[in-house]
Amino acid sequence: MNITIGPPVPPTDFFDREEVLESLWLNLQSHSVLLAAPRRVGKSSLMLKLYLEPRPGFDVIWLDGQDYDAPEDLVADLGVKAAKLRGDVKGFFGALFAAAAENIEQLEVWELKLKLRKQLSDSWRVQGESIVRKALQPNTKLLIIIDELPLLLHKMIKSGEAGKLAAQDLLDWLRHLRQAPEFFQQVRQIVGGSVGLARIASLIGSSHRINDLHPIELGALDPSKAKELATRLLASRNVTLNPLTMDAFLDQVGTPLPILIQILASVVASEVTRRNLPADPGLVKECYEQRALGSEFRICFEDYYERLDRYYVPDEARVAKLLLRELAVAKTPLSRSALFDIYQAELGKAAETQFDLLLTWLFDDFYVEELAGGIVQFKSTWMRDWWRTYHGSKP
Repeated sequence: MNITIGPPVPPTDFFDREEVLESLWLNLQSHSVLLAAPRRVGKSSLMLKLYLEPRPGFDVIWLDGQDYDAPEDLVADLGVKAAKLRGDVKGFFGALFAAAAENIEQLEVWELKLKLRKQLSDSWRVQGESIVRKALQPNTKLLIIIDELPLLLHKMIKSGEAGKLAAQDLLDWLRHLRQAPEFFQQVRQIVGGSVGLARIASLIGSSHRINDLHPIELGALDPSKAKELATRLLASRNVTLNPLTMDAFLDQVGTPLPILIQILASVVASEVTRRNLPADPGLVKECYEQRALGSEFRICFEDYYERLDRYYVPDEARVAKLLLRELAVAKTPLSRSALFDIYQAELGKAAETQFDLLLTWLFDDFYVEELAGGIVQFKSTWMRDWWRTYHGSKP
């Protein structure tokens, strides 16, 4: 097993998540799924596993919302990938689009995609249905995986009123594919996002367009699986930890997310090799504080800070950063009422309902969690330490 920090891991290095995989395939027999997960938890790796190793009775297409600017971009890519799935790209296009059929044998795939996108600008809904209809095969379900759909929707919303309407139309069209009589028995979707889809949909009055998706959240590993992953990753670098040091390793990771285990395993292994000494709890702590939280890996988490400005309005982004800073520097978790006091002090006389909504967004976007008694804390202790390190000082 290789240590992989950043890109999705290949199926050969895919670890655990078997229960989630089984749940996904079981649900896909009768439902489409909303797969929710924070960034760098393994959502894209899980989707890659589904795409590269489909179960019998499923054809799978994978689309990445970050690659598109408009619905016609998504539908054009869907057309290309559906054609590749059928094994006859030019024949697939030629049969569907007469305008693209002229000199079709002389066109490369990318040229076909450009022609298709141009043709789709005014009729992407109808043509998209034709693409899906042609892609369907008897006794086989077509699974369309759409990663980071919220990012595409947000990009469209930011372009103005026309973009907002187009975002509503795209969600409506995707729902139509899931529910129309001609599609619902064979078409399934997995919609994924590291930004809460529910919040983006609510901003454009489209919550009803996604309420049929069955939610599945991809969270932390259980302790035994976290230990197994750490052991296997370290073994790939010829490093073995004794039980006491392994306990220190897992304590330092805190919330057992795969990316965090990958980073700390990489750092510990490199330090053991460099110093030519066995690891001990002191070395693990030093690796965490000086390297894992150092500038070397800062970029792995900076998007959590930057995306507040991208996806929240200015006042919300400012006060969200303030609340997260206070949670990061506090010695203990803070009460909901204490956070509301901070919120009001920043924004003046503010309605509690608006505070509740902002806090809900921070829950949905995987920043914080609420414990019993209205106590709020960072969802990940590592993220808390990272936030305190880089964004803990007052602006």
